[in-house]
Amino acid sequence: MSDNLNDKLNEDNAAAEASRRAEKIRAIRASLHSAGEPEASAPVRETAPEPAEESFEAKFRRVREGRLAAVNTAPAESTSAPAQEETAAEAAEAAPVSRVIPAEAPSAEILQKAPVSEPSPQRSYAEAEPMMAPPPKRTAPAPVQQRAAAQNGAPVRKKKKKKKPKTLGQRLRGLFPEKGDKPLEIARKVVFLCSLVAIVVCGYFVGDYYLDLWRSSMEYSNIDDIYRTYTPILTTVEETPQADKYYTMLPGAKKLLDINDEVVGYLTIPTIDGDPIVAFPVVQAEDNDKYLNINVKGENSRTGALFLDYRNSFDRVEDHRLVRKNSDNLVVYGHNMADESMFGNLKNYRRIDNYYEKHPIVEFNSNYEMYTYKIFAFFIVDSDDETDTYFDCWNHHDFDSEEAFYDFVNNAKRRTIRNTEVDVKYGDPLLTLYTCNTDIVGNERGRLIIMARRVRPGEDLYEGTKNSKVNPNPLWPSVYQQQKPEAKYDPDAPFVPYGP
Repeated sequence: MSDNLNDKLNEDNAAAEASRRAEKIRAIRASLHSAGEPEASAPVRETAPEPAEESFEAKFRRVREGRLAAVNTAPAESTSAPAQEETAAEAAEAAPVSRVIPAEAPSAEILQKAPVSEPSPQRSYAEAEPMMAPPPKRTAPAPVQQRAAAQNGAPVRKKKKKKKPKTLGQRLRGLFPEKGDKPLEIARKVVFLCSLVAIVVCGYFVGDYYLDLWRSSMEYSNIDDIYRTYTPILTTVEETPQADKYYTMLPGAKKLLDINDEVVGYLTIPTIDGDPIVAFPVVQAEDNDKYLNINVKGENSRTGALFLDYRNSFDRVEDHRLVRKNSDNLVVYGHNMADESMFGNLKNYRRIDNYYEKHPIVEFNSNYEMYTYKIFAFFIVDSDDETDTYFDCWNHHDFDSEEAFYDFVNNAKRRTIRNTEVDVKYGDPLLTLYTCNTDIVGNERGRLIIMARRVRPGEDLYEGTKNSKVNPNPLWPSVYQQQKPEAKYDPDAPFVPYGP
């Protein structure tokens, strides 16, 4: 009986010792978890000194073996949770521990010396220590840049949130002044919108202008194809009797009159080695204003049409007989277009030195006859000139005398930009081409004049057109001489006039 009682006491003592050891281990582990916080320090407890006769390692081994034996032999229902807590508290008070429990982890030497026994097959090691708390959860470390900035004492920059992209409608609404905009922002938006409107309007007019030019060019190109199908370009001039001549309408003219009954002819400036630079029908109205903005089809167009001066007479035929003598000087008007249509190419006679040699001939057919003219002069005049340089060549259509004729053609020769070897004689029918020009005068008053005389029967078309030279002393308009003093005209310089 006493033996059983002693055994029971030994078992209770072993269980108590195991509980105290478990509490001590739990305190050590708790100190391990809090070791990462520099400001927290483990509590220091003073305990009873260890007996000299038994080392810490021996006690740890003895208590551990006794606790495991107690757990394996004690029934599960014999120990309740409150009893375990009281036993653990008593064991913690009576446990012989060193004076200081370190906050850091135990040294590797102690851990290596501490014996580790295998748990019993009935219960795991974790189940044998229900009082040990799980390690606290650690939060995710801050980014490397933030940790480095914190260590250096620099302010931590927070990551900006990405703005949600604006929709197309929001961006368009943002172009207009909105509530909350500052006055400067409102002014900026107003200026921007005004500029945008100006650009759109100007773009519309420019686009419409060139679209109209393209459309007109296509229409006139089709008309030229029709005309040339029936009327070729004249290459020779034959002498034909003029008295009581019988006039027959040209096939190409019939096609043009079907388009517009005011067509009086067709004007072409051929190129010696290429396509013509001018090839358009010529109309004639009761004034010189109708065809400024109306094409040959009677449609509104910026290109207008080539038109003969309303005061001219050009092969007016009735019943195949000429009813009125032709004018001595035929004047044809045309616009100087930006795309070089109509008379837009004529400015090249002044700009390009050898342009005349490649385009010295003008073909101007009436509805009944084919005529060819040689260019002998081209020059600039001021339409509003009121000085002694005034020359209204477009107002001279007939000449009453030989003197009046030579005075007219010699005025043209004095002004010509290039001197040619084409001779002019009294009785030669003249042709004057008239268009706007701003190269010299610098405003809308400038006019470019191309003057030619008809090729005589049997004459070579290109005789006298090969060796043109720059005129060293041209008579410029007074406004041009004012702009460029070096262009002063010298009336005493050598001059070889036409005529006797």
